Amino acid sequence: MNNTFDELRQTIELSQSIAISGHTSPDGDAIGACCALAMSLAELGKDVVVILEGYTENFQVIPTGGLVVTEVDEEYLPDLYIAVDCGDKERLGKNGKLFDETLYTINIDHHISNTFFAKQNYVDDEASSASEIIFQFIYNYAPINADIAAAIYAGIVFDTGGFRHSSTSPITMAIVSELMEYDFNFTKIYNTIFHSRKFGEAKIMGIALCNLKEAFDGRIVTSIVTAEEIKKCGVTSDELSEISSFIKGVNNTVASVFIYEKEPGTFKVSMRSDDLVDVSEISTKFGGGGHVRAAGCTIKGNAEKILKDVLSEIEKQL
Repeated sequence: MNNTFDELRQTIELSQSIAISGHTSPDGDAIGACCALAMSLAELGKDVVVILEGYTENFQVIPTGGLVVTEVDEEYLPDLYIAVDCGDKERLGKNGKLFDETLYTINIDHHISNTFFAKQNYVDDEASSASEIIFQFIYNYAPINADIAAAIYAGIVFDTGGFRHSSTSPITMAIVSELMEYDFNFTKIYNTIFHSRKFGEAKIMGIALCNLKEAFDGRIVTSIVTAEEIKKCGVTSDELSEISSFIKGVNNTVASVFIYEKEPGTFKVSMRSDDLVDVSEISTKFGGGGHVRAAGCTIKGNAEKILKDVLSEIEKQL
């Protein structure tokens, strides 16, 4: 059950030191939402730190206010821990321990698979992004400046695929219109996130396309990339986020399944779909989660067997 914004704000008012973090392998929405909230609360005089794993170069265009760290001291214990853009506590990774030790906890998210794992929760699965929720949360409550607006914009742009996904609503566009009243370079943010990539990223995209296969008479496209192929291109598994969306663009495709090896024997399954396939439901069956049209999970085993199992679940929906 959701708490209200006012209830979350009351908890913030009672807290001085606040830790904020998103999910492991943070993407544009997790980074933008966490940093926007942190910068805004810092303007209210709170002692805020954002704990995030390292992230790819194209997301460094997102303002952070200098509040991001990759780890904190062992003795650090905040008054409040706010998890943002996390479907469940496990997605916090190693930060889950600190979350458990903190007296007050808040979970702000937009994933339909969210488990309401904090003491206070606000989950809106109709929101385009966690960043959209953060804007609504701080609007008329905490300060918004150009950097905060830019961080929220970056998060919304990323999670809507540049306003292409069906999660983009009139509310989303109204918020973006409001954000663009602030003086930040929205064109640079958009182009850096979607249209800039390292040489190695272009190479691994090419390999993923060479490995492309069809299933169910071309209604599903799949691709598998191994750890060895990723290493040869000089990139990390965190730099493959756009491939699943790209291959979904093949004509007459209703869903894409992109599988890549994160470490020996451990594979990330990234899925995109249209109205015919609920990939969140499928991901949840394999211990993952996400959105109806974009979801993923991590599975140990053999890549071909994993693909076969995932396709079997898709077939049930088709």
